[in-house]
Amino acid sequence: MNEREKGAQDWFKKGTEAMGHENWDYAIKAFGNAAALMPEGLMYRQNKHGCIRKSYNDNGSGAKMAGMRLLGVRGRIKKCRMQKDWKGIEAAVEEGLLLNPWDAQLMFDLGDACENQQNLTVAKYALERAVEYDKDNIEYNRRLGHLLLERRDYKPARACFERIYKLDSNDGDARTMMSRIDAEATMDRGGYDNAENTRDVKVEQPVAPMNAYEADRQARKGTPKAADAPGESDETDLLHAIRKDPKNLSLYLKLAELYTNDRQLGKAQDQYNKALEFSNNNADIRERLHDVQLLMLRHDLGEAEDRARNNPGKERLVEKVKTLKDELLAKEIEFLTHSVELHPNDMRKKYELAKRMITIKDSAKAIPLLQQAVSDPRIKVESLVLLGECFVKDGKLDLGRRQFDKALDGLSGADKPDPFKAAHYYLGRIYEKAKKRDQAEHHYVEILALDYEYKDVKKRLEGLGGGEGGIGE
Repeated sequence: MNEREKGAQDWFKKGTEAMGHENWDYAIKAFGNAAALMPEGLMYRQNKHGCIRKSYNDNGSGAKMAGMRLLGVRGRIKKCRMQKDWKGIEAAVEEGLLLNPWDAQLMFDLGDACENQQNLTVAKYALERAVEYDKDNIEYNRRLGHLLLERRDYKPARACFERIYKLDSNDGDARTMMSRIDAEATMDRGGYDNAENTRDVKVEQPVAPMNAYEADRQARKGTPKAADAPGESDETDLLHAIRKDPKNLSLYLKLAELYTNDRQLGKAQDQYNKALEFSNNNADIRERLHDVQLLMLRHDLGEAEDRARNNPGKERLVEKVKTLKDELLAKEIEFLTHSVELHPNDMRKKYELAKRMITIKDSAKAIPLLQQAVSDPRIKVESLVLLGECFVKDGKLDLGRRQFDKALDGLSGADKPDPFKAAHYYLGRIYEKAKKRDQAEHHYVEILALDYEYKDVKKRLEGLGGGEGGIGE
């Protein structure tokens, strides 16, 4: 981690703490400093703007007389645009948003400035806000639609041009872009319905390429019997269809899916790599490849664990298991990070990434992910408990306590026993450390009523009152 990243994270922690105490002015300053150090850090910017909105009690209009007070800011933006001073525009916009964070024009200007600086993640966020605040603005929709298309976010991109077409049915660009998006989406996602019927293809018996992973797998299982004629093997039919039409992306994807379902993961990986090449590194296909690579690693780890169990005392096998576990965790973090960037509204992915960050003791990255994941009611309780753990391990006991209390609100042990026990355990530890015997006893008893052998609860209940030791241990 370089000094810039470290400084941004330090300011983010200060902002989070201030936000927890509803000290909006300091939180805005802290998140603003983090964003200044890391302009590409979307989370810093989102938190800053969110705190500005909170400082105005979410009134939707910002400061009094904001329109008049923004005239100077808009003049600076206009001047900077003439000079193509994108950083100047960005700075002026952030100043303007302090007066009205719901101003669609300011958000559009921010998106424009960031896109011209190749800060595309923040550009997308800002343009989406501009459209959210002014849905009928054709310019905003068009700019966002083109950016989303470049990122291969087909559905929201098409929605932008659909809105334009509804506003102006004579807009030829909107019609053209909808057709283009439909065509590109079909190509990228397979278009299986248009694929040729492979059973009509006359075939010879092809030999599929085999990588080392698949060779080892087949050596253990035995080589499968090849099909004798068309129609007897989907694999054979698809391989010959690819020979006939080697640029048909959908065939490679269908074959990769077939291999994945048959657990021929090495072959599936080969086909996804070919599909990536033909699709110009399509993000959706890369995600499918990532899934297969993780399956391969988990398969290898499972076999290594079996060998270690069957050969106790062999350090080499134990070390192999540890190496594979570390490799799997690193790949999960890498792939989930990519997936979170690709699907920013998928809270479950953010929750899963946060869990991995906690595993490597990186609470600073886990906290903002969990703060977003709590918005998904399906994982709200689990996210709150993990968020509380992060705060506790970071020494912020009061913030941690709040998360556990929220998690337990209306929750019974029968609903979700694991987060129920974890929340009560941490609350017990917090109150034990504060020497609040009655509160600590209450939480420990709640756990024992559900699970009499949970961690060291019996021992703590018996010796209650010591209050020694760190809670995050």
